[in-house]
Amino acid sequence: MDIHEAKTAISKLIDDEADALWALSLAIHADPELSLEEHRAAERLCAYLEENGFALTRGVANLPTAFRADRPAADDQKPSVSFLSEYDALPGLGHACAHNVIGVASAAAGVALRKALGSEYGGVTVFGTPGEEGGGGKVLMAQAGMFRDVGAAMMIHPSDKTRADVDFLALSELRFHFKGRTAHASAAPDLGVNALDAVIATFNAVSLLRQQLPGGDRVHGVITEGGEAPNIIPDKASAWFFVRSKTMEGLDALAPRVIACAEGAALATGTELETEKNPITYAPMRVNPPLASLFLKNLNLLGVHEPDSPPPLRMGSSDVGNVSQQTPTIHPQIQMVPSGVSAHTPEFAEASGGAEGRRVMLTGAKALAMTGADFLLDEGARRAVQAEFARRGE
Repeated sequence: MDIHEAKTAISKLIDDEADALWALSLAIHADPELSLEEHRAAERLCAYLEENGFALTRGVANLPTAFRADRPAADDQKPSVSFLSEYDALPGLGHACAHNVIGVASAAAGVALRKALGSEYGGVTVFGTPGEEGGGGKVLMAQAGMFRDVGAAMMIHPSDKTRADVDFLALSELRFHFKGRTAHASAAPDLGVNALDAVIATFNAVSLLRQQLPGGDRVHGVITEGGEAPNIIPDKASAWFFVRSKTMEGLDALAPRVIACAEGAALATGTELETEKNPITYAPMRVNPPLASLFLKNLNLLGVHEPDSPPPLRMGSSDVGNVSQQTPTIHPQIQMVPSGVSAHTPEFAEASGGAEGRRVMLTGAKALAMTGADFLLDEGARRAVQAEFARRGE
């Protein structure tokens, strides 16, 4: 099949379904569900995919709101491509990260690619990946090996900028709980052991540690418990830290240094320390410039362009990094809000349910499906993507 014909068909298929797709996105937007509790959103997406010929497996990786929707290739030797659907919301803010847009864009891309290209050209999979907002759904799915049998994985994310080559840092989550002894802060301070002092000493030590960190390493935290009243020496205090690095090796080296800051604070203050490490660790993004370049070319065909000078890459972390360790993966951004408007704000939530959200959903779905067509039909492009993935793994 001619690639240009396939892309024209994809664009028309999505345009023809635009109103229905937006209605699905608005239904998810109006009914926000928190991380790993997205039962109605997941079922809405599953129903849409089933209606369009996908074979559904619900509850994959022991996650009730995760799913896998497949249109297998007619021949096991043919390539396959996948799209990642997110649909969890934020406490108090609803869809302030536009997962209603992301989830439907990926599902629509899968459906359009399936209809444009028969199974003789390859397989198409849509993964329902719950709990991106702290639940680490993709981490657990990756641990179950769910992404190893697909040739590539793709998704889009609305943003205040357009950029194809988005990267992410590895992330580990630490909580420190200090136990001391309460006493009257004025009448008998010598009888107390101040747990809050231990937390403050930890933050001071981390601040000193930051001076010697390599570029890309990040440590930031908050006090989650610090006492009840100024005249009572706190016998309990806690802090919560995110530790980030460009590589897993860097993360493995940095986390013990942060733990040592808390251990030193406990020793200095005479408190007892309990360290809690979240077992879910976000891996860094294994970037794939050839796949990102294919996506950008398709975005350009749709009239959307990166700025002449791409905006600075400001890296956070995402569980999509764990997917990228198992298969070539991209997570490009498409501008939905004015520059400087951040995700996780009321303004972002409003945009994700408005005209700009609709535009990004449709544009993203088309560009994703068109990039999927490139991957399935262009052997040279596919080999370049695979070679880059193998090189990054060395």
